[in-house]
Amino acid sequence: MDKYFVTIFFIGYAKFAPGTLGSLCGILTFYCLYNFFSVEPMYLFFLIFFIFGLGWYFTFTYIQKNKIHDPSEIIIDEFLGQILTLTPLLFLKKFNLDLDYFLELLIFAFLLFRFFDIVKPWPINIIDRSKSSLSVMMDDMLAGLFSAIIVFISLLWL
Repeated sequence: MDKYFVTIFFIGYAKFAPGTLGSLCGILTFYCLYNFFSVEPMYLFFLIFFIFGLGWYFTFTYIQKNKIHDPSEIIIDEFLGQILTLTPLLFLKKFNLDLDYFLELLIFAFLLFRFFDIVKPWPINIIDRSKSSLSVMMDDMLAGLFSAIIVFISLLWL
């Protein structure tokens, strides 16, 4: 069960850019939640918290079984970090944005999260150096939080 969850049904085993694919899964999930289910911010935060708890547990068990810290196939952290990055967009529902502008915001949020996830500036790099299952999840959550703050600030100029 842990392998299915942390690799998002084996997408993490892709040969090319599994973390980027995890982020794209997060964008697709957010897009569906935003457009088809009209999810409220509080429900999305609850969902993020719930998946984080499961992800932390399953990451722990996966790491214990495979004896390797933060393998590239674990992409549930990128998935969650990307969704966290996109949460400020939930507050745009009342503005009825056209699809082109919304897609531009999705691309901006995607690139911003991938930047923070790959470059790992301070303090993300400190968390990344820790060798625990919590650090596997937390470095991407912090990258998502930094990205979400920048997305939120950029939305203030709408």
